[in-house]
Amino acid sequence: MARLIMLVLFMLLVTSVTMALKTCSAQQPSDGHATGGDASGLVSLQDGSTMIAQPGTVGRDLVDWLAERKPGEKTFELGGQEFVGRTAQPTSESLGRVTRLIAMLRANPDVRMTIVGHSDPSGDERADIALSLARAQALYRLVRDGGIAPARLEVQARGSSDPLAPNDSPVNRARNQRVSLVLSRKE
Repeated sequence: MARLIMLVLFMLLVTSVTMALKTCSAQQPSDGHATGGDASGLVSLQDGSTMIAQPGTVGRDLVDWLAERKPGEKTFELGGQEFVGRTAQPTSESLGRVTRLIAMLRANPDVRMTIVGHSDPSGDERADIALSLARAQALYRLVRDGGIAPARLEVQARGSSDPLAPNDSPVNRARNQRVSLVLSRKE
């Protein structure tokens, strides 16, 4: 019974937040950008939904690229710690980003995405490729399960061949354990 009450309260909260965001989106311009000088980062997506994408973040860069509606391709490096150590298990921070990514892709059904998995070097190139593929596939499953058609998604594995930083410190090695997103839109 307590679970049912918690579920109902959660649904009411979600509904309230959704209605509040829709009210806010009615006050936002339809070009996909937040109101000039608005530090909150609230942006309207192509389908009329809204989300928070702070200026200067990868999420905002993604929203801005999508809002341009120009054909072409762009690569985005997500940043932050995306995986738990040398695994394909996404961190909770990363999972939060996936929800926003799915919202952006839903609002832009003409956009395709290639998910490129990376790792830091372990000394075993096959293991690095396998880990980077597992990472790309983990994100693929999350996005697909979020309602994005598999025909719009592709995965690639690069192992440790494309580092962002030299693998000379734990911090830099962690930066190289990631996925990149390559978004594309045809004319």
